[in-house]
Amino acid sequence: MPQIERLVVEALSEFASPTAAQNILGRVLQRSGADPSTMGPAEWAQFIQGPLMDELRVVFPIREPTGPLRQLIRELEQSPDPASAQSAAGPVPSARSTLTLPKRTIDLGDPQERERLASELAREEGITGVLLQGPDFTVERPALDGLAPMLGVVHALIKKQKPYKLFYSVFQEGQVIVRPLGPVLLALIAKREANLGRLMHVLNSYETKGGQP
Repeated sequence: MPQIERLVVEALSEFASPTAAQNILGRVLQRSGADPSTMGPAEWAQFIQGPLMDELRVVFPIREPTGPLRQLIRELEQSPDPASAQSAAGPVPSARSTLTLPKRTIDLGDPQERERLASELAREEGITGVLLQGPDFTVERPALDGLAPMLGVVHALIKKQKPYKLFYSVFQEGQVIVRPLGPVLLALIAKREANLGRLMHVLNSYETKGGQP
């Protein structure tokens, strides 16, 4: 099964069993005359929002794409080319597969770019807080009620033991994902039901100006 077709089935599993989801997708593909082996990301996005949603509105009490399906449409629409859209996501515990995002270089020495990054991440689905913490600045979206110092301590303790690329933990109200970007700590606070795989991919897509991971 092609990668995008597999991602659609996983997204439909929000509403039905994997087998039923595959049957629904296969039925709509056949009825519409679409060939999944030749469809690119943009064509898949149009198919989901058109024929597939028409079928889902009949079978389930929904009007618009929700949750994983809505997120998948967004990723398909943002995918720069078919090759990147067909790339398989790496294995992530307790998370659905997601599309591979291109690397994005950011200049964390620029205050305006820090603000833009924090605002962009705060708009990700399921995010309740964003922290950017450097040697001489802290950016929070929204105010994190004392959580920033605690995350700074966690970051320092982990980094002292060994260099790390990503740290993830679950707490009572949700989950936290931390990534060091050079001297800067980048952290996301998310709801428990947020798509962990997607958020990890988002954080891993950033690299600092000059190539510092």
